[in-house]
Amino acid sequence: MPPEVRRAFLIVACLVVVAAVAWASLFDATPPADFSLQNGSDPKTIDPARATGNIESRIIFALFEGLLTMMPEGDPDPVTGLQPMSPQPGVAESYEISNDGRTYTFHLRENATWTDGTPVTSHDFAWSWQRMLHPETACEYTFQLYAVPFAEQYASGLVEVGDRVEVELWDRPLDTPTESSQQNFPRGTMLYGTLREIVKPPEPELADDLGDEERENAMLDWQQQWVYRVDVAKEDSDGNVLWDGEVQSQTFTVDLDSAAADENTQRCHAVMVAFGKLGSLETPDDRTFVVHLKDAVPYFPNLAAYYPLFAVNRKCVETYGSPLWTKAENIVTNGPFKLGFRRLRDRLRLVKNEDYHAVNPNGFDTVDFLSMEGQNTALNMYETGQIQWVTDPPTALLEELKTRDDFITAPQLSVYFYRLNVARKPLDDPRIRRAIAKAINRVQIVEQVTKSGQIPAYTNVPPGLALYESAVGINPDIEEAKQLLAEAGYPGGRGIPKMTLLYNTSEGHRAIAEVIQQQLLNNLNVKIELQNMEWGSFLDKTQQKDYDIARAGWIADYPDPNTFLDMWVTDGPQNSTNWSNKEYDQLIADSARESDPVKRMKLLQRAEQIWVDEMPVIPIYFYTSINMVKPNVKGFFPTAQDLHPLHLLEYRK
Repeated sequence: MPPEVRRAFLIVACLVVVAAVAWASLFDATPPADFSLQNGSDPKTIDPARATGNIESRIIFALFEGLLTMMPEGDPDPVTGLQPMSPQPGVAESYEISNDGRTYTFHLRENATWTDGTPVTSHDFAWSWQRMLHPETACEYTFQLYAVPFAEQYASGLVEVGDRVEVELWDRPLDTPTESSQQNFPRGTMLYGTLREIVKPPEPELADDLGDEERENAMLDWQQQWVYRVDVAKEDSDGNVLWDGEVQSQTFTVDLDSAAADENTQRCHAVMVAFGKLGSLETPDDRTFVVHLKDAVPYFPNLAAYYPLFAVNRKCVETYGSPLWTKAENIVTNGPFKLGFRRLRDRLRLVKNEDYHAVNPNGFDTVDFLSMEGQNTALNMYETGQIQWVTDPPTALLEELKTRDDFITAPQLSVYFYRLNVARKPLDDPRIRRAIAKAINRVQIVEQVTKSGQIPAYTNVPPGLALYESAVGINPDIEEAKQLLAEAGYPGGRGIPKMTLLYNTSEGHRAIAEVIQQQLLNNLNVKIELQNMEWGSFLDKTQQKDYDIARAGWIADYPDPNTFLDMWVTDGPQNSTNWSNKEYDQLIADSARESDPVKRMKLLQRAEQIWVDEMPVIPIYFYTSINMVKPNVKGFFPTAQDLHPLHLLEYRK
């Protein structure tokens, strides 16, 4: 190595060491927060419309507030120890429901403000809900608003001739502050009118051996060449569309190279149903928000208290774009805490919002969410007083830990399961799926691995929901499993392809996966390869359906069996299994329109039975919540959805 190169190398190395020491010193110099908790992996996002999972939701519930908020009500149940929670006034100080249950009128409080000092208004919710539904936002919870007229059609991006539509022209603001910002909602100029014609170029001829992804992309490219003829209407000074007034016929397409386009065709981002102009959501004034539903939804107040329906600050999103609007220096929120700072792979700090309308004067001024997956590390920090709440205690020590007073466990409305990609062989055969499900010994898992009172799950819906009786569950039986495997063409497991089981990094998930791996090898001679990924990559892979088997869990969004069932409808954003059943979809749709509670539960039960019989997902166990919280923390109770409002917690005096 030449001397000058050696010298340059030494200089660079020294600079790296100095930078590393400075970075470490910066961490060490950070004073501890008043309260710290183990939060698992780094959150993938803190955008309410983009988040999914406990890791994100704990933070979002502290930063934002919805029309309603889930709060404790009454005393804990003397038998289960569960603290009842119910949707109570949040940004909305009150609301009324129409006699037919299909119209909600929310009255927003005067003292609800954003952290930039501006008031939270009804327009913020109308805009945020439309943003949440927009296909480019890629929200996984759009189905929660499908009871709102035109919401499902808007989220799907599909239109038909005769629809009243919106056309987004190709003039969005430039991404700011950098072109890497995915600025998907602020939008360009919007035109409104009635769709009169869709001109489609010849459909592409696709080879029979084309893969699913290539086929899907080819069809998407073809759809982008469609040309839409729209009778564009004028708007009045208040932004109301004059649908029946004077119109001008114009043509639009996403791809100007389309064979169906001509010199007068304008480029657009999309032609979609005009959701925001059709009266589904009304904002008669800044403090009144009216929501219309197609059918009465008994749990709608719970949805209004769930984070996907929280409002975000429009000015903030439009100024910085997504995802840059969620950076600590940019974000504007309206909850009990503000975002102080975020350090990747370290922590996210929240600071008490003194302007919050229900600020707790005795609550914590600062709270740290530590990015910590190691169970033993978390327990060591807990024992030494560095953190006050452990959300994932070491599996190997549970027998010892659960005898302690600071170990808090209770039944939970949630299920641990494995998704199966039914588009991949051999999982495209329901006999294979049922064979795997029948060969898993769930009792061994809950007694020897999880060891905290979890209940073996043979159906999808947990017990304890009023009026609901679960479907007949999968019956574990190794001999029947072997017979199913033989009927599918793999006697004794011979010739069956090796499958990969994907799980996000966690000692607990790994332990369960290893047991199931061994059970399937011993019982069926089915070989499973294990693969772990950090949280963000794991979510990407499952959402892209790039897996064979993937671990997952679901905590009830609201106390109703529908929250466990409607996620499996065809192409549902939470489905991610490629499973589809028309009868199942119809039963879920029929249950949404059924006003008789008993009949509604029967429809849901029939849907669950189809799910069990076809087994696109293998239920493993129903959770119990497991937490360790310092005894001097006041206000922490186990709840059925494992919700713990941080602003209510404080230290005992």
